[in-house]
This record gives sequence, C-alpha cells and structure tokens, in this order.
Amino acid sequence: MSTTAENRRPGRLWVTTVRRIRRVTPRVRRITVTSPELSQFRGNGTDQHIAVYFYEDGVVLPRPFTTEEARRIYPHAKPAMRRYTIREARPEVCEVDLDFVLHEGDHLASGWAAAAEPGDELIWFGPTPAYAVDPEAAAFLLVGDETAVPAIVCILDELADAAPARVHIEVEGPEEEQELPVGPRTSVRWAHRRGDRPGEALWRSVTGDARPEAGTKVWGGAERDVMARLRRRAVEDWGLPRSDVHLTAYWTLHRKQDADRDL
Repeated sequence: MSTTAENRRPGRLWVTTVRRIRRVTPRVRRITVTSPELSQFRGNGTDQHIAVYFYEDGVVLPRPFTTEEARRIYPHAKPAMRRYTIREARPEVCEVDLDFVLHEGDHLASGWAAAAEPGDELIWFGPTPAYAVDPEAAAFLLVGDETAVPAIVCILDELADAAPARVHIEVEGPEEEQELPVGPRTSVRWAHRRGDRPGEALWRSVTGDARPEAGTKVWGGAERDVMARLRRRAVEDWGLPRSDVHLTAYWTLHRKQDADRDL
C-alpha cells in the first residue's frame, strides 16, 4: 500500500495527444493520451486527479507550453477546467488513461470527449495528492457514482484484499456496470438510477446495507448532496470518526464543474 509521502508528489503541466479511444460502456469513453514526457510521470495513486484545460478559441499558446508559461498568460488567458481521476498511468509506454462520462447537452469536457479523435491535443495539470490507503484499517466502505469508478478501481488495486471492502456504485442502469478488480474479500453492489435524482439510488444502497464495523475507513465520490448526507450518517449515526470518513463532492447538480483554483 502507498505511504503518505508517495501520495503527495507535486503536479505539473502536460501537453499530450490522444492515442486511442475505447467505449467502456454506452456512457463512458476511455481516452488514452500520450507524450514522450509521460515517461517521467510519477503518479500519486488512488483518487489522484488532474485539471483538464480548455482554452477559448483563438487563444494562441506559446510553445513549448509549460507550467511557467501557463501561469504567465493566466491573467489574460484563463482556461476553463474540468477535473478527472486518472484511470491508469503507464509511464513505461508514455500513456495515461482518462475515463469521460458522456452527457447529453452542451457539456465542455463531455462534448470534447464525444468528438475526440486520435491526434487531438489535451492539456492538463496534475496529479493532485491522493487518498492514502490505511494498511491498519479493519475494513473499507467505498461508495460513488460513475464519476468515481476510476478512483474506486485504483483503491481496490492498492487494497489487493488486504482488508475486506464493501463497494456501492450508482450508475444509470445495468448496461453501465463495469468489471472491477475484486477478490474474495470484496463485495460490490450496483445501484441503478433509472432516471431518478442522482444520488438517491446510492443512498438507498448504502443505508440499506449492514452497518459498518468499528475501524472501517469510508471513501466516496459523487454528487454533493448525497455525499453530505452520507457523511452525516457515517459520523452521527454510525459513530465513525470524522477523520475516517473521506467523502468528496465530485460534482454538483445543476452547476458547471469549472475549477476555481489558480495554477
């Protein structure tokens, strides 16, 4: 399992090119990007994420485009940003995989992913620090929606059955379920949204399951409202220490997901 220091390597700017595209489910598109510089990529593991940069049409970027250049032009060329978890990094072949959930309507990152082709450029900054898996934990409870699947997969990879884990994931329907790296000590429940308000199926799945045992570490990522409700349930009703409950709002219903953090 990763140590805290290994989960906090600093990020930088990467200018990459789309190498491959694969449809994982009807709504999830995996885009593999490459660059010779990715041979130097050292990830932080688990839920590490990146900020994908989308500059307005007409912005001419200096080349080579570096972290320093991005900061220099930031006052007059501020990109819109979307945050994505790295699904897998393979520096030995200069590749990083990113999973994009496709949405209907005018969504910046989703629209880019739906139209992306090999050879297209993708600029991103990262990775962020990541969730450190506690090797002393009695058990794990992992919860999320389709946006959290890459992080859940990476956490399960690190766990490797070192501790029992229960996983609850909300997706639209059975066609959106994905194969997960599970062993004999991991159980998975897929909750189907079927057009309901995001988070409701996840809430029912988690709260309808057995109460977590003492010493359980909770990790989750999904819509803001359900994460807040589950945090209250874990701390106030289940009695878990707040420090053992890591639930993150990956997105907010009816709100754009632009990042507001400076470079």
